[in-house]
Amino acid sequence: MVRLRVRRYFCDRKRCSRKTFVEQVPGLTERHRRSSVGLTGWLRSIAVELGGRPAVRLGRRLRLAAGRTRLLQLLTAPSVPGRAPRVLGVDEFAFRKGCTYGTILVDLEVGQVVDVLPDRTSETFAAWLKEHPGAEII
Repeated sequence: MVRLRVRRYFCDRKRCSRKTFVEQVPGLTERHRRSSVGLTGWLRSIAVELGGRPAVRLGRRLRLAAGRTRLLQLLTAPSVPGRAPRVLGVDEFAFRKGCTYGTILVDLEVGQVVDVLPDRTSETFAAWLKEHPGAEII
């Protein structure tokens, strides 16, 4: 537990939409955040590596209280570049086993996810390639 004392400022102007201001401590706090920046970073790393329920189980063992939905909300979608990478890896996966499938596109030179397509049809992949030219090896 970290006890933190910060100053709270009040605005005198009538037209000001914000009535109070609280100082932030760089590297420790952010606006509207109920946990520290470091804890959020740990939870995001666990969520990236393990996903929903396995991440919750590891969090319980490490005594980090976070639910499945909170961990999944910490994940951010990768930015989609305008051009396709030179070496593009394509694989399909199941969002839900036996129900819904998607396609993941990976830049194999860098090892980063480029995009996730909502289904596994060749038409969707062909449309993506038309929008993002430049792939030499698939």
